[in-house]
Amino acid sequence: MVLSKALSRFAGRAVALLTVGFVWFGGSAVGAQPFERVATDVGNTGLALTNAGTLGRPGVNNDPSGLPSFEYPLNSGIEHLFEAGLWVGARRADGVVSVRTGSVTSSGGYSPGAPGFEFAQEALFTRRSSLETSPFFSPAAVSQQDFITTYSDTLATLPGTSTPLPDVQNQLGLSVEQRSYAWSFPFTEYFVIVEYEITNVSDQTLQDVWVGLWDDLVVRNVITTTEGGGAYFNKGARGVLGYPLYEAGTGAILNPAPDSQYVSYAFNAGGVEESLNTYGSIAFLGANWEDAGGNGRSAADRFFHPAVADQYEALGLPVPRLNPRFWLFGGNDPDPALARPSDDLERYQRMQTPYPNYLAARDAFFGTGQGQGRIQTDGRIGSGNWIGLTSVGPFVELAPGQSVTVTFGLVAALKPDDFQSVPAGREADTPESRVNLRTNVFWAGETYAGEDADFDGELDAGEDANGNGVLDRYLIPAPPASPQLRVELEAGRAVLYWTDFAEDSVDPVTGRQDFEGYRIYRSDPGDDRAGNILGEAGLIAQYDREDNEVGFNNGFESVRLAEPATFPGDENQYAYRFEADGLLDGWQYAFAVTAFDEGDVTSGLDPLESSKTTNAVRVFPGPSASAEGEVGVFPNPYRVQAAWDGDLATQRKLYFYNLPERATIRVYTLAGEIVTELEHDASTNVDDLRWYQDFSTPDRVVASGVRAWDLLSDNSLRLSSGFYLFSVLDADTGETRTGKFVILR
Repeated sequence: MVLSKALSRFAGRAVALLTVGFVWFGGSAVGAQPFERVATDVGNTGLALTNAGTLGRPGVNNDPSGLPSFEYPLNSGIEHLFEAGLWVGARRADGVVSVRTGSVTSSGGYSPGAPGFEFAQEALFTRRSSLETSPFFSPAAVSQQDFITTYSDTLATLPGTSTPLPDVQNQLGLSVEQRSYAWSFPFTEYFVIVEYEITNVSDQTLQDVWVGLWDDLVVRNVITTTEGGGAYFNKGARGVLGYPLYEAGTGAILNPAPDSQYVSYAFNAGGVEESLNTYGSIAFLGANWEDAGGNGRSAADRFFHPAVADQYEALGLPVPRLNPRFWLFGGNDPDPALARPSDDLERYQRMQTPYPNYLAARDAFFGTGQGQGRIQTDGRIGSGNWIGLTSVGPFVELAPGQSVTVTFGLVAALKPDDFQSVPAGREADTPESRVNLRTNVFWAGETYAGEDADFDGELDAGEDANGNGVLDRYLIPAPPASPQLRVELEAGRAVLYWTDFAEDSVDPVTGRQDFEGYRIYRSDPGDDRAGNILGEAGLIAQYDREDNEVGFNNGFESVRLAEPATFPGDENQYAYRFEADGLLDGWQYAFAVTAFDEGDVTSGLDPLESSKTTNAVRVFPGPSASAEGEVGVFPNPYRVQAAWDGDLATQRKLYFYNLPERATIRVYTLAGEIVTELEHDASTNVDDLRWYQDFSTPDRVVASGVRAWDLLSDNSLRLSSGFYLFSVLDADTGETRTGKFVILR
């Protein structure tokens, strides 16, 4: 895998060096590559990525039903990002200072050819997966979901168009390969890692290179909030871990690495919508710099991180440092250092220079151990639309054909239970409220580090876990593969079927086939409202091997089928069956089956378990389709608002039940006026109401004999209190059954 990646990088550079000259004044597009946006959906974090140097989906607050932006938990509606983009700043050989920006402060986000969006796509996304069950399986995959693309700042027009790219005269001559990685293991499902391999494809050396990730982190629940426009964005609060320690007054660096984590984070400090309280963050994980040598030092591929500052001091190089900066979206702060940078020189200075560089202002801005600063509190008063920039440098020079690879983690976290109250828990930003964030950032760092246990960028004795003689990042112990799960609904219960291929899983680090057992999880009625239905799902059963001291030792006999179960149109063979009884009609339940290994008692490694999110199935129990019996409505009477309803008028529902396979449902007033007409087909019934779009998933399983209705008329009017009649016309028999119900407001 490492060799193939190295050859790929070499081949790409060779082509680049053969095809460019004085590139920063713009070249021509060699092929028409359309803009593309994809999103991660393994694990519990949904991050959108584009092939034009941006992250996120800026329109998510107006269109929650599309791709996520930076959503955690997945399918919760809790978003953490408007947009983010790569920044690269440097001095050219002609003395020009330039910062190439993938995204800038803009009310609409990415727009082709707009000022500040200075990278152009060179390729569509390549998809790879380490999962053998994935259609994108590849032995070269790093994670369970790799997205790889390239873009550059070397073109004059967008590929395949006549749209001019902005600021071509200040091009640096950069080609960027962007690689993102996501996993579904329980300790990795909180983050997505994004690598930027930035290659100088010009014929001149770039000096004093800084690389950063610009962001507009915004933490809001896009499903439950009723705020739009500026009111949606100004509730934010920010904070930093690992901010360098500078001398008061002079700004001299006293300690470039005062913390082991280097994180710029955001949280919702002023929103009042129903939502879990979470953090969204950008964490710098590390970098590798191809140093061409000079000034008495040899050429080398150097690890770049504040943790190895002593290595750079010994070489006479500036020490690596992180420099997080912030400014207001509106750019109208009285402090000019908090205003929006207006040109490349100001952007470059922001990337290089700390704020503030004296203690009194720093404490007022960032806060102290005894209190919060304005960066945490402005959102409480609707003034918190902070833009962030997480930059790292300086890379002394980048010679032609050489690269720097900078890696960030986009890491989300729930605040602990004690901080889920509103507003105190929402406004809190303390060491205690950040415990989960630190844990999740730690695991992002451990995942990135791989075999580099002491985080020095070198393969030391005892670190070569797989014995290949190469320092491998992203080499982590893995739980067994997640089983394939199918759920069938029967009267009052759900029947779970799952496959047994997890039992053949081999740990990539130990090389052992260490499967131990299965765990079955189920949520409770009402867990979907807060947006973390899978997080609330509790263990209802466990089955594991009988031949060791791990787990319950209860074996698999009670759930293993004598012959595998199969279903039409489904290629899987299901080896296990479990019945979950006592389900309430009409409520949403989430089921998941995980596989876990035996761990390693001698090394202190606890059993590792596959993620609940990988195969989770949402179900809505109820009666099966029937051509006989009484049709009805529940709840009846319906009281606004029912326990399962959302806050909006469009997020309500009642059910018609005991319906035939195919039917037409009509609702009437007592005067005989038709209120609405609904079509029901049990073979395709997953319902299409706004409630399901906001609080469920498209792959849900709905009982065949029920059909939900949002209590809106055909012209989208809310119904008043009173009695209503309904009829159900069986499309197969032609028979009609009737009933009535009451709405109370």
